[in-house]
Amino acid sequence: MSENEIDLGKCLVIGGAGMLGLEIVLQLHLKENFVRVLDLEPVSVNGVESIVGDIRNHEDVEKACEGIDTVFQTAATIWDPNTPKHMYDDVNVIGNRNVINACIKFNVSRLIYTSTLDVVVDGKKPIIYGDESLPYPAKMPKDHYSRTKIIAEKETIEVNGKNGLLTCSLRPVGMYGPRDKYHIANIIKIAQSKSNIKLGNGTACFSHVYSENAAYAHILAAKNLYPGSKVAGECYFIADHQPANNLFTFMEPYLEALNLPVPKKSIPYKLAYVLAIFAEIFAPKSNFNRFAVIQTCVDHTFVSDKAENDFGYTPIVSKEEAFERTVQWFKENPV
Repeated sequence: MSENEIDLGKCLVIGGAGMLGLEIVLQLHLKENFVRVLDLEPVSVNGVESIVGDIRNHEDVEKACEGIDTVFQTAATIWDPNTPKHMYDDVNVIGNRNVINACIKFNVSRLIYTSTLDVVVDGKKPIIYGDESLPYPAKMPKDHYSRTKIIAEKETIEVNGKNGLLTCSLRPVGMYGPRDKYHIANIIKIAQSKSNIKLGNGTACFSHVYSENAAYAHILAAKNLYPGSKVAGECYFIADHQPANNLFTFMEPYLEALNLPVPKKSIPYKLAYVLAIFAEIFAPKSNFNRFAVIQTCVDHTFVSDKAENDFGYTPIVSKEEAFERTVQWFKENPV
């Protein structure tokens, strides 16, 4: 069955004001789908219905889900040392349960959940072009973002087929693009600081995906999510522009284009890891911690072969075009 044979009906994008969510909104709107958004911030796109509400409030979620056929659940509390622990559970777990319950209550046909590569990262072993055969960590991660995303992904997949609701989970890798508040933005902040230093020896690689490509993958997955399809009840990594390279190698052209200094000095992985332990004790709200060190100094690369095979995903925006669009946005919206 081709993607054109699947009618998504009325679509809801939860978290539609975010980097990924807004790209999904724009792509759906371009194809003349009915689009509704639920977010803490309003979305001003002509013809798109915007509901300002909170995923933690089941009444807000039910209001948004009523009359909807396809839900894209992109909302989450992203890792940040300044975020209280309870927020991860309140948003990523309880909030997602509100979405699942509302979808079942209002007979929504499809729920596409946005997960993360972090659900399979154990913080010890490198992952080199990993695929969906990778298991969840044997022990639940200590960092609250990964822990709560694992719980939410499992619960979303477990309800596949319940009361006619079909679900799947997409795991974008290191996502970047316009409105990026966490990935490129953090590197820019480091470059602007006095401690502009690389972590590791520059050999570890990290996979990335441009936000428009990730959004396209979500819509493709939805169009292929029907009774008896390969997509129902499955998880998918979403990456683009292989092979992957080192995080700082990836970031250097962005820093240069934004007239920011490229870090020249580096800290070895083992030393950085030890320093991060102390930083967590004496500066718990710092971005320098073991989670950041591991993500930078240990290989975390993934492939999207399963997504390509099951629903035809390939990037629609080239690496060069993604670079130009992202740089232009950061020039117009300085960090």
